[in-house]
Amino acid sequence: MKKFSTVLLAVGFCAALPVSAQTMIEGVYLSSSGENGRGGCTMEIKSLGKSPKYGDELYALISSGEGACEWTAVGLAKNFGISAGMVSSGGMSGFVSAKFPFGPGGGRVEIASFENDGTARNTLMFTRADAK
Repeated sequence: MKKFSTVLLAVGFCAALPVSAQTMIEGVYLSSSGENGRGGCTMEIKSLGKSPKYGDELYALISSGEGACEWTAVGLAKNFGISAGMVSSGGMSGFVSAKFPFGPGGGRVEIASFENDGTARNTLMFTRADAK
């Protein structure tokens, strides 16, 4: 009976792990003001509440601020790196890659944007606004 309860506890912990990591990713992130000659950008990452067959979770990434900060993306997370299709406020489309250099609970995310042909546009680092 003791072995059974240990196995049950381990399975319960593994099932709860993705949910807690998802809540670590969701939130509001801020870029440094003046980074790459721009004003500060604000980005929100939120779950769309759907788990696709291949991938961890679907997320919406919404960026606001000045100039290049204005874009929206929807993407698929795989091991907490998010690959997303992006549409900017000027109607330009492209792709976004979000990486968490210190893991999903690290409070920082690196966003790289790319043209449709794969040419890099820019890279920004964001820090979680409500980091504890």
